[in-house]
Amino acid sequence: VLNVDETDTHLCFYDNPKRTKPKGLIDLSCAYLYQVHDSVFDRPNCFQLVERALPCLATITYLSANTSDCAQDWINALKPLCVTQMTRSPKVQRLRELRCLQLNIIDAHRLPSKVVPNPFCILSLNQVKVARTKVKTGPDPVWDEEFILDDVPPDVLTFTVTVYNKGKRSKDTEVAELTVELSSLTNGDEIEDWYSLSGMTPIGEWGSLRLRTRYLHDLIMPKEEYSPMQQLILDPSLEAVRALADLCHLDRMPLATSLLRIFRHERKEADLLKTLNDAEIEKEEETSTLFRAASLTTTLMDLYMKSVCTDFLHSALRSTIVKLLETKQSCELNPNKMESPEDACNNAEFLLQVLDEVTHSIFLSAEACPKTVRYICGCLQRCVVGKWPHERLVRTRVVSGFIFLRLLCPAILNPRQFNLISEPPPPMASRSLIMVAKCLQNLANLVEFGGKEPYMEVVNPFILKNKERMVVFLDQLSNLVEKPESEGERVKGDPARDLGTLHHICVSHLKELQALSKTQTSLKKLVTVTEMLSKHKQKYMEMIR
Repeated sequence: VLNVDETDTHLCFYDNPKRTKPKGLIDLSCAYLYQVHDSVFDRPNCFQLVERALPCLATITYLSANTSDCAQDWINALKPLCVTQMTRSPKVQRLRELRCLQLNIIDAHRLPSKVVPNPFCILSLNQVKVARTKVKTGPDPVWDEEFILDDVPPDVLTFTVTVYNKGKRSKDTEVAELTVELSSLTNGDEIEDWYSLSGMTPIGEWGSLRLRTRYLHDLIMPKEEYSPMQQLILDPSLEAVRALADLCHLDRMPLATSLLRIFRHERKEADLLKTLNDAEIEKEEETSTLFRAASLTTTLMDLYMKSVCTDFLHSALRSTIVKLLETKQSCELNPNKMESPEDACNNAEFLLQVLDEVTHSIFLSAEACPKTVRYICGCLQRCVVGKWPHERLVRTRVVSGFIFLRLLCPAILNPRQFNLISEPPPPMASRSLIMVAKCLQNLANLVEFGGKEPYMEVVNPFILKNKERMVVFLDQLSNLVEKPESEGERVKGDPARDLGTLHHICVSHLKELQALSKTQTSLKKLVTVTEMLSKHKQKYMEMIR
């Protein structure tokens, strides 16, 4: 509960809604708001408030929301009440600064393996932990994990990567670290380099980390300045969006995130997704590779489904996931991972029982799937049947590729990431979840297990029995022909910020856009608008100097 009065602003937290006395409170007048990357708790939609009543003492409170929209609403409400980290120019109201750090922790070289046999890294801003890698082994571990922090507070001047050793019973040891000055990174450019680590004890060699960084420090102008860009982006032909999709592979995630928010703000997300899906189908030669590669279209679909399908996932999967977390019975079929070969029969029997239950639950959940997702699935079916009328299974596989391979199976593999559970699953449950996802993936592809994994062939009767039901379920899910009204409340968002991100992406690809505009005259407008906005931004820069 947010309490705001004339002198004090507090965020109070309670054990449950019936309690009148708060369990604790956070004084926002001395609190700083920081992001929490999904990797820290292996779950999305988290952020943190760091109270610094005294410079030497920090109290950290982590908060988690059910959806990304809800998290954004809370962040937007709390940020103006916290210690001002946004530097605004008094000369020009509604002018804001954007700081975004994209960091890929690639690998390490010559870590002292006796001291750090199981290394992982933590990324911190101002000594506040905001992201972490997975645990690896050996002196030259490869992580190749990317973190995008799209709201770095202005009081942050450096970032620190600390190497820890994963200890038994969660006693992790801090081993070595490196610090990078943000001012040393060229604005907007991608830089890959090796950085030497300094040990917590200064003796000896501590090895180095290879990082790929991109730091963006930009101005966000008032929203009306971006009006020409907004009109171009929202144009029903989507020519500007399609051009950016072809050019901006490195910027795919920020581009997709900003586009989706802009279109959802205008309640036009169905048009965006349908048009891009149709264009991708039109380009594709083979049905076997359709939507398999990562593209702007698949990234948009992934982001959209993850943000709107929480209720569908709860309805379809949660009871099965909870059952696997609570049971002492394993679903493991791989003989190399079994405690005893004698477990094979019991494990197979239990796995088949779980598969029957989860498919039954999924097949009954079509109505829980958001109408816009169902409409887009119907559009996908009609488009592929139009292109490949004689391919019998393409209408099923195009939908299962999104609903199962990009939504249901990833949610089973990482239930915390999809807000289905709050604690990490224990090792046996994790293996059982992998087995269930693996079997559902084959069922969704309508293929049985072959000779490569003979121990999986016990699942083939289940796949054969459910193939027809799978086809019927996906047809039922996709049976919306009319475009539905946009569901739920209008996404509040921050259009100026998202349009500012798009403008920056256009600026970084301006040469390619100029070259393309010679053959695609429709892109001349995008080039003109990009150049015009850059001039406007330059004037604002001069005003605040």
